[in-house]
Amino acid sequence: MNEILVNISKKYIEALEQQSPEDKESNIIYGKMLNILEKDPTLNLFGLIQELNKGTTYYDKNKVRNRRDRLTNLEILIKNANTIVDKLLEDDEEENLRIIERSLNRSDIYRDRMVMNILLAEFPSNELREVYYTIKNDQCKKFLFEVLLEIRANREEN
Repeated sequence: MNEILVNISKKYIEALEQQSPEDKESNIIYGKMLNILEKDPTLNLFGLIQELNKGTTYYDKNKVRNRRDRLTNLEILIKNANTIVDKLLEDDEEENLRIIERSLNRSDIYRDRMVMNILLAEFPSNELREVYYTIKNDQCKKFLFEVLLEIRANREEN
């Protein structure tokens, strides 16, 4: 799985280099927010801002608030993302891949980013980290579909 994620990430890194600084900042904020909120979904806006600003980069509270307001039902989002990852990591059964596909076809850009967050935690790599923190929310689904295609391709080879 790690090899699949790294290979797909390398393709995305090239395209992400052409991203505007505003888009990149927005995607970094989403990535860091979901990483923090996965650990504590009940964290309020001020706690989230405090956690985000612990590093060397300061994030404007209005930018954080605008993005945090879009995230609702975090417990359900995290549960659904974990279910997708669990099915992805099971014995590569075709039925699990079909279930994941059906789930991904139901649009939820934040769930898709959370799936990538969990995959990054499970399979850390510099390539996946770079993609996770800079990919647009709506591109996460495409990335995950590519993972499914690669899993199927690898299975056919074996």
